[in-house]
Amino acid sequence: MSKEREKVKCKTELEFISEVADDCVANLKDREYLISNPYAIDYHFSYCLYIRNHYIHNRDFSDVDFWAEPDYLSSKIIRMVFARLIPEYDYDNEFIESLFDDKRFIQLRREYKAIYGDYPAAMVEEHKKDLFFEPALSMSEIRTSDNVDIYKEIEVYKRNHEKSRERIEVLLRILAEQVWRLDNLRKTAEECGIDYEKLIPKIQEIQRILFEESEYIPVEVCLLPYEKVIGHNRYIKYRRRLSKLLDEHPRLMEKLDLSYFNDRVLAKSVLKYRWPLGLLPQYQDDEEMVKYSLSYSGEAIEYASKRFLNDREWVKFAIEHSADGTIMYLDCMKPYRKDKELVYLACKIKRWNFVYVDKSYRDDFDLAKLCLTQIGDQNTIYSYMSARLRGNKELAMLDLQEDFPNTEYYSSKLRNDDEIAAELFKLHGADSRAWYHMSKRLKKKYKIEEK
Repeated sequence: MSKEREKVKCKTELEFISEVADDCVANLKDREYLISNPYAIDYHFSYCLYIRNHYIHNRDFSDVDFWAEPDYLSSKIIRMVFARLIPEYDYDNEFIESLFDDKRFIQLRREYKAIYGDYPAAMVEEHKKDLFFEPALSMSEIRTSDNVDIYKEIEVYKRNHEKSRERIEVLLRILAEQVWRLDNLRKTAEECGIDYEKLIPKIQEIQRILFEESEYIPVEVCLLPYEKVIGHNRYIKYRRRLSKLLDEHPRLMEKLDLSYFNDRVLAKSVLKYRWPLGLLPQYQDDEEMVKYSLSYSGEAIEYASKRFLNDREWVKFAIEHSADGTIMYLDCMKPYRKDKELVYLACKIKRWNFVYVDKSYRDDFDLAKLCLTQIGDQNTIYSYMSARLRGNKELAMLDLQEDFPNTEYYSSKLRNDDEIAAELFKLHGADSRAWYHMSKRLKKKYKIEEK
């Protein structure tokens, strides 16, 4: 018996959002994390999901007059939580919400605190104080009102948003200047005997990456190519900062000058992923670096040099360490799709490899059985088995353990088999989807209602 949902008694949207936000704040275990990461978009499938499950999906909104769409409400609630935790965060303020929805600001804000010891609240207040916005209806008001000029509201929204964006761009440039501290960079360059003018193209590239591609990079990384003159301690410090960013945002690599990755430590920051080995030819024949990359993602072997691709032991190592398990689909694995040991190894790791190995294995009972014992993998291989194996009762019994058995691929004989039907009913009850392809005789026997 399902639990009766509690009726929402709040009269307005704001009252409901405030009530839930207050309860969320009262029960927060890590306030500092939300304060340092107030980027609402990142919480849609995490904290906002918790909010939807605990405060929205289990409530009865039948008596309320406001729009109770779960995703919309959870988005508003997380913003109200931010408003409770961050003094300069004004709830339902176009400028503030647009600012905190800008990834660049979130990155610069954290860096500012790391440098100056606190967040740039005064700067935000300064840029917010004289902004005037035209009155606009909320989404809830628009959705629940019959007399709304939607085109007028859209135009108001556009004007307000454009005004916010103009002010935000000004704020971001000032904030970036304070975080990058180019005067300090110039001073450091001069102390080390580096011509500052030669750094300007790299500085401009870092600025471009921030303002055009929304990725923050510490400006000090410009000095990494000058390891010998900046000193070991400085080099390690700057490298560590870049390495940390790459750990969190590996795609940042694609926006940087690849010469930075001549440093093996920085290279290892990204070689944990499959694709970077393809961008770094200097490591494609390097045993240490290839092994490092393969140990995280065996699929990276497609970017390794031919001597690795032609070495069965290296291929075996790659299979054993394949990240998503399905590795046999790679073109470089074609020479090994008939190798029984490697085929069995790959299919043991993930049964979907069965689809890509040589077609001669479609009739291999032992391999099919090995694959079908991997219950839970949605990518079933049943439809790829030979007609002979699809008529094998033992294999069908294994398939019945799946959440969604593949009865449509059973032989006509098995679809009319009483033992199969008994097991099907035992495991799946009268689920019409599971029974859809079974014989009329058996459906009638188990009183299956077709939908």
